[in-house]
Amino acid sequence: MKKTIYILAVLLIAFNFAACTEEERDTVDLNAEVEIESFTINGVEGTIDTAKQTIKLFMAPGTNLTNLSPSISISDGATVTPASGTSMDYSSSTTTPIEYRVYNKNVYNTYKVTVEETKAKITMFKVGTDVGDINEANRTITVYVPVATDLTAITPVIEHTAGATISPAVGEAVDFTNPVVYTLNYVGYQFSYTVTVQHGSNPGLIIFNGEDVKPVWANIAATVESPYANPLTDGINTTPFCASIMRAGNDTDAGGKPWSGGALWNSYKVNIDPAEYDRFSIMVLKNVAGDVQLEIQSDGEQNKDWLKVWYSEENLGKWQKLTFKIPENRTAVINNILVAPHAHDAGQPVAFTTHRVYWDELIALPKE
Repeated sequence: MKKTIYILAVLLIAFNFAACTEEERDTVDLNAEVEIESFTINGVEGTIDTAKQTIKLFMAPGTNLTNLSPSISISDGATVTPASGTSMDYSSSTTTPIEYRVYNKNVYNTYKVTVEETKAKITMFKVGTDVGDINEANRTITVYVPVATDLTAITPVIEHTAGATISPAVGEAVDFTNPVVYTLNYVGYQFSYTVTVQHGSNPGLIIFNGEDVKPVWANIAATVESPYANPLTDGINTTPFCASIMRAGNDTDAGGKPWSGGALWNSYKVNIDPAEYDRFSIMVLKNVAGDVQLEIQSDGEQNKDWLKVWYSEENLGKWQKLTFKIPENRTAVINNILVAPHAHDAGQPVAFTTHRVYWDELIALPKE
C-alpha cells in the first residue's frame, strides 16, 4: 500500500511540473520587437544596417567624440542599454564599437555603433617620380621637381579618401606656376590643400635612405635588417633599399611590442635643432593600419617626445609617406630617433598575423 501511494505521489509531482512548464512556455513571448528605429547625435542621423546589426555615424569635422549623447528611438515596449541620452565616449568606436542592447519581454537584440569624425585626405601627391611632402597641420603639399620641368601643364598622380571627389580632377593637367588649391568634397564637407610645385631639390636633411645615407639601426625589441631590399619599387618609393623588421602578431620581445623597431643613437645619433626643423617625414609599408611612432630624445635619453601618425587602411600594403610635427614648444636638440612602425599592442587596433614591415626615407624638414 505504501509503495502504491509513493508511486502516485511521484506521478502527481511530475504532472504538476509538466503543467507548470507548459504554462511558463505559454507566457514566453519570442515575437516581441527589439529594433533601434533611429539613432541621432547632434542632428546627425545614423545609418542603421538591420541585417548586420550595425549603426554608423559621421560627425562634422572637429567634433569631440569623447562626450556625445545620442537620441535613440526603439520599438514600442522595449528598453535600451545604455539608455537614450546617456553620454558616451566614441573616440575608439571605429576599432571597438559601442554595443547597445534592446530588450523587450523575453528577447533582446544587440547593435554595434561606430561614430567617427568626417575626414577626407589626400594621401599621396606625385609629379613623375617626385613625391610631395604633405603637411596635414597646415593643409599644404610641396613637391620639388627637376629644373627642366614645365610647370604650366602638370598632370599629378593623386590618391585620396575613397568616396571623395576632388577638384581639380585626377588626371587633369594643371598650371602650377602659382600654388593651386585642391578641394575634396566628401559627404557634404570640403577639405582643401594648397599645392606648391617648385623647381629644385627638397632641402630637407636626409637621416636615412638605405642607399648613400645608411646609419646602423639599433635593435629595439626586434631585429632590424638594413639595408633590406625594397619589396615594392613601382610605387612612390622607387629606391632599392630600406630598413625592415618582422612585426609579431603576438606579445613578444621579438617584434611584438608597441615600441618594436629601430633606434639611431650613440655612434649614429643625429643633431636636429627644432629652431631650424619642425617636421620629420618617413615612408612606411605594412599590411595593417595603425599608428607609426617616432620617439625623439636628447642625449642620455632625455627630453623625450612621442610623435604619432596614422598609417591609413586605404593604402594597406603600399608605401605611405607620413609627416610628423615636432612639438612647437620643444627647444631641446634632437639626438636620438626611435622608429616604431606599428605602435600598438600585439593584435591592435585590429588582429593581424606576423608579417614584415618596412621604413625608408627618414628626413628632417626645415621650417617653412
